[in-house]
Amino acid sequence: MVVTKHFATHGKKYRRRLIKYILNPDKTDNLKLVSDFGMSNYLDFPSHAEMVEMYNVNFTNNDKLYESRNDRQEKHQQTIHAHHLIQSFSPEDNLTPEEINRIGYETMMELTGGRFKFIVATHTDKDHVHNHIIINAIDRNSDKKLIWNYALERNLRMISDRISKVAGAKIIEKRYSYRDYKKYRESSHKFELKQRLYFLLQQSKSFDDFLEKAVQLYVHIDFSQKHSRFMMTDRAMTKPIRGRQLSKRDLYDEEFFRTHFAKQEIESRLEFLLGRVNSLEALLTKAKELNLTIDLKQKTVVFTLEENGKQISLSHKKISEKKLYDVAFFQNYFEDKELVSSEVVESLREQYHAFQEERDKEKVSTEEIEEAFEEFKEKRDTVHEFEVELVEHQIEKLVDEGIYINVSFGIKQSGLVFIPNYQLDIMEEDNQKKYKVYIRETTSYLVYNKEYSDKNQYIKGRTLIRQLTNDSRMIPYRRLTVESLQKMITEINLLIELTEIDKKYQDIKDELVEEIAELDIVLNQTNEKIATLNKMAEVLINLKSDEPSSRKLAKYDFSKLNLTESTSLENVTEEIRVLQEELGHYLDEYEELARRLETFVKILNTNKHIYFNVQGDISLE
Repeated sequence: MVVTKHFATHGKKYRRRLIKYILNPDKTDNLKLVSDFGMSNYLDFPSHAEMVEMYNVNFTNNDKLYESRNDRQEKHQQTIHAHHLIQSFSPEDNLTPEEINRIGYETMMELTGGRFKFIVATHTDKDHVHNHIIINAIDRNSDKKLIWNYALERNLRMISDRISKVAGAKIIEKRYSYRDYKKYRESSHKFELKQRLYFLLQQSKSFDDFLEKAVQLYVHIDFSQKHSRFMMTDRAMTKPIRGRQLSKRDLYDEEFFRTHFAKQEIESRLEFLLGRVNSLEALLTKAKELNLTIDLKQKTVVFTLEENGKQISLSHKKISEKKLYDVAFFQNYFEDKELVSSEVVESLREQYHAFQEERDKEKVSTEEIEEAFEEFKEKRDTVHEFEVELVEHQIEKLVDEGIYINVSFGIKQSGLVFIPNYQLDIMEEDNQKKYKVYIRETTSYLVYNKEYSDKNQYIKGRTLIRQLTNDSRMIPYRRLTVESLQKMITEINLLIELTEIDKKYQDIKDELVEEIAELDIVLNQTNEKIATLNKMAEVLINLKSDEPSSRKLAKYDFSKLNLTESTSLENVTEEIRVLQEELGHYLDEYEELARRLETFVKILNTNKHIYFNVQGDISLE
């Protein structure tokens, strides 16, 4: 099992101390378990002190060009200068330190897309072998800083888990299949309890209504102890289930349920009031009449709801998934709003009560809750799980927890999707293994982009089903490289051959492939030129540094880049500007070709379906 942690590193001095710590020879098998990316290494057999200095200078010189460009001399500012990651492994994973170091390196390459310098040091001084990773906050071109947010944190965890699983981490003795999962659903108290609670949340008007209906649905809830406890009185349960066992994200305690209904009520009151007032001041006044206080601060809006002697305060970010009720929303709303008659706001409480009744008219009563739940279960169980048999090239890797499959669903949109064991069946037929996956239309699946983690995204099950069922005849949608052109040509030729249509498509294909190949080469060459020029600019700045180590590294890179004394920083900067403009034009042209290619593939696939006249096609509309 792999665990990841992130720490922001403030200050260049602390970054240097951190480099010194993670490179400890006693912890890294005398520096054998250290790897890096993007570093200039002018030492053949560095000592610990020399390696620390070398890495520190690499990072520092990288920073100087960024600071020069942005006029941000950060000598005395405690800004983020690096990101420190710890990647820990269980002793039961049975991985060697060398394998763990490789996992750390591959994780960082995918997370950063090769845009940032980093160091990976594997420590073996504890029972659990772990990686210490330092990523410089400035990219290799000294243009942008690495912004650490929730999406990047999520990508780190998921990339790390996937690469670790593929390497053999977290060995599981028993593989639970789709058939095992079906049996589990039928017998599991936890699964049944979660379904009842979910249904109760959807069908309850308030927290008190939720508790009343829970009793009618044979759910006993105890919030009186440290941990919330749940029992189903109509099933043979020997012990209660704690709230924290029901969800990894939520505690399922009293606060969770009260907050759910508070959010519902706050959003309902806002919806009701916004159509009945003409100004922000009127909104604040009328909201108080409905026991809602709206506090507009500089950056946040805090909503406080008071009901039955209890107050719950929530920020605007936690209120609605559809609208962001921040300061800007209210300002813009009343600027564009048409005026309404003031007579409408009389007898506000009575009007809101009527609004509530209209809102909740679809929710079942306490007496009807049991029967309605049985109908809900019938509909739930009839949701079709499409069975898709995988072909060999769709399978990336089988791991203990499931299977990774290759998916393509648009231009430059491809990656890996993880299917857990409970959605997978493996069967032996004619001495061959067959892999079947069971996918629901409404389930969301994360697509891992193996080159750039910031392009990871979720797709719905219906999209995944469509791609998996057509993948054997579809071309790979991704930015094409010269190496992958042959595969693309083969697959398009297959489509043309299968359809037996007008051979003019062959000419179109040949022209598109040639244009994309030529442009791809130009894009790569331009990017390489820009990267080289950025390195030259960095060297020219650091040649004038007051620090001897910075000048030493700069002189090494100066000779490596074959620079001359006549090369000036101003000329290099101007060349970068011109090339970046050209790159923008090339990218626009590439996107246009990509759209043409996508249209071409759609035409081919349409003709393919017409030609084959497939009967009983799965309808996903």
